[in-house]
Amino acid sequence: MKKTLLALLSAAVLVGCNPDKEIGPAIPGSPGVFVLSEGQFGKGDGTVSAFGTGTKSLLVDAFGTINGNAMLGDVVQDMGLANGRGYICVNASNKVEVVDAGTFKSVATIRNIRQPRYFASTSSARGYVTSWRGPYTSYQPGKVMVLDLNSNTVIDSITVGRNPEQLLAVGGLLYVPNSYDNTISVIDAATNKVTATVTVTAGPKTVVADQTGNLWALCSQPYGATSTPPASLVRFAAGSTTASLTLPFASSGASQLRISPDKTQLYYSYGGAEYRLSTSATALPTTPFIRRSFNGFGIDPRDGVIYAAVSTGYTTNGRFVRYPAAGGAAIDSFTVKVGPNGFVFY
Repeated sequence: MKKTLLALLSAAVLVGCNPDKEIGPAIPGSPGVFVLSEGQFGKGDGTVSAFGTGTKSLLVDAFGTINGNAMLGDVVQDMGLANGRGYICVNASNKVEVVDAGTFKSVATIRNIRQPRYFASTSSARGYVTSWRGPYTSYQPGKVMVLDLNSNTVIDSITVGRNPEQLLAVGGLLYVPNSYDNTISVIDAATNKVTATVTVTAGPKTVVADQTGNLWALCSQPYGATSTPPASLVRFAAGSTTASLTLPFASSGASQLRISPDKTQLYYSYGGAEYRLSTSATALPTTPFIRRSFNGFGIDPRDGVIYAAVSTGYTTNGRFVRYPAAGGAAIDSFTVKVGPNGFVFY
């Protein structure tokens, strides 16, 4: 009996000391959300944290924690998921960092993409990143960089308007808002060619598609522009190059256009508050949905819970706050790193 017990204990010790067994911190399991933090400009301390929605467990700075305290880079702008990987646009570092979406281990670094802004994919093999060109206020026509997601390399580039922002991939097309112009470039993903240009009001930054297939663009003051034209929300039909509805704001400053999981409600930030608008409406709402402004805003596609980023400045840690899908009092909040600005649901 003693020999049997000793053998079992010895086996347990050997298993516990197995050098191939992975130990240490890990990102919370799905369902969860990645929380992006810009970091301090010039410090290289942008981060992505991981939050488990069921367990409420939070791994702050998942990239640094999982990758031996490596720094992600200067200004984390956006992140997208494709091919089982996360593609993180690190704007001032001129790179896209690629991580395994399940472990957050670094897989590759795609360099020499100037000022990468936003990522979208049309398949597990093809990705696109918007890229600004030219110095501040002297911007040149931008690029959409075409990525092979199998080799994680740039294989092509497409010239679009100035300062392209948060692109949308839908129906085999890419809609690219050119924020320093008043246009949206439409790219055929099969050929990687611009096939149409939609004219909107100044400063389009985000495009979403509603439940009927119509496209909506939120237009506001272009970055670095000296004039401040009023913002507007513009609707246009797929295949059209002109607006079918334009809803003007009283001033500039509208931002962060989002759409509900069922694609029937639009959300945006304006005048220090968050608003909600039905896609069938023909006038802007006058009553806020949440009487507070945020540095970032996301809606969980699985249950509609709202995630809002709160920045307390770019030298101190920020936090994110969760709200019920119907609005009202906050559910809870969690501290993350400097300058939280976006959410990616996994």
